[in-house]
Amino acid sequence: MDMKTENLAVYISKILRTVKKDGDRALVRYNAKFDRVKTPISQLKVSDESIKNSAKDVPSSLKSAIQKAASNIEKFHKVELKNITISWKIKDGSAAVGQITRPIQKLGIYVPGGRFSYPSTVLMTAIPAKVAGVERIAIVTPPKNITSALLFAAKTAGISEIYAVGGPWAVAALAYGTETVPAVDMIVGPGNKFINEAKRQVFGTVGIDSLAGPSEIAIIADETANESFIAQDVLAQLEHDPDARAYLYTDSIGLIRGVNKLLLGKTGRKQFTAVKCTLKRAVELVDRLAPEHLLIAVKNAAKAAASVKNAGAIFVGSHSPVAAGDYWAGPSHALPTGSSARFSSGISVSTFLKRTSYINLSKRSLLAGSKHIINLAESEGLVEHKKSIEVREQENEN
Repeated sequence: MDMKTENLAVYISKILRTVKKDGDRALVRYNAKFDRVKTPISQLKVSDESIKNSAKDVPSSLKSAIQKAASNIEKFHKVELKNITISWKIKDGSAAVGQITRPIQKLGIYVPGGRFSYPSTVLMTAIPAKVAGVERIAIVTPPKNITSALLFAAKTAGISEIYAVGGPWAVAALAYGTETVPAVDMIVGPGNKFINEAKRQVFGTVGIDSLAGPSEIAIIADETANESFIAQDVLAQLEHDPDARAYLYTDSIGLIRGVNKLLLGKTGRKQFTAVKCTLKRAVELVDRLAPEHLLIAVKNAAKAAASVKNAGAIFVGSHSPVAAGDYWAGPSHALPTGSSARFSSGISVSTFLKRTSYINLSKRSLLAGSKHIINLAESEGLVEHKKSIEVREQENEN
């Protein structure tokens, strides 16, 4: 996608406005212009038959892997849901306050395409939403990304609404709705800088999960770590994107030398950084970095993990590689990047739940606090707030 002389925000804004105005016709034009795929309006929505028949072209070994991964992910998030307080109330005499927790109703998932196809992203985003109780889930993905494996993953996750639309115009379709693509309440899923900018601009019209940056891994290791494991974990993370980053913090200069030797010629100079420091200092640096993925390969990895405050996901021990979390372990692999783990979390059941406050006061309980409410309203100069209490006091007097 060529921005030419226009800056990114202006460029994406034009695409969003065009989709909002022209609907399906804009989706067809942008599919042809940027993805070089002619998609008739009638084929923007993937047919139920295509989804149903997807299993025919997926090798049995891959089908089994997708189904087992889906089972692990569902199991994890069902336990998560059990540990969330859904709704609660506090009663104090004739007053009751609390929270009502409900799932969002309509969700859009962006599944990226391009360098790779990601059936795993379908599982890692759709299944937590399903467990949360989201009523309608729609997937958008570039036309060339409509593979049998992706469709089978969607089918396995219980998703039947899929659109062959990618790029910022797909984000616009989910946010504003078109003749074919109904609008949603929230958009989640990773993407490049164009998807991020589109999500940023539609935020407010819809909710979003995060603005995902390049993938990243930090590793805390000591002399007991296997240098081949470490080097391969670095390479695994860096293959996501040329802008991906990897960091190694260790007190072993021998480990640094060994890993550097194994990585020679396989990574860009800016992609990998190794720092010799104490393990205590390593934890401090990791907390400052707040990486998407943190692998801990030291003698007492569980103890070290307990001291870390900021990370999207922590992989404890040499036999807990990030790849296991990406595909298999259970927690969603959609995680905060760019140090945002300091204040945000990865996708989970909680992502799709919203809380509504509940206030139920009797006349008696309101009057018991009315003077305090009036004093607070007066202090802020909100006269009508004050009157809304006084009018109820007067009703009692009459």
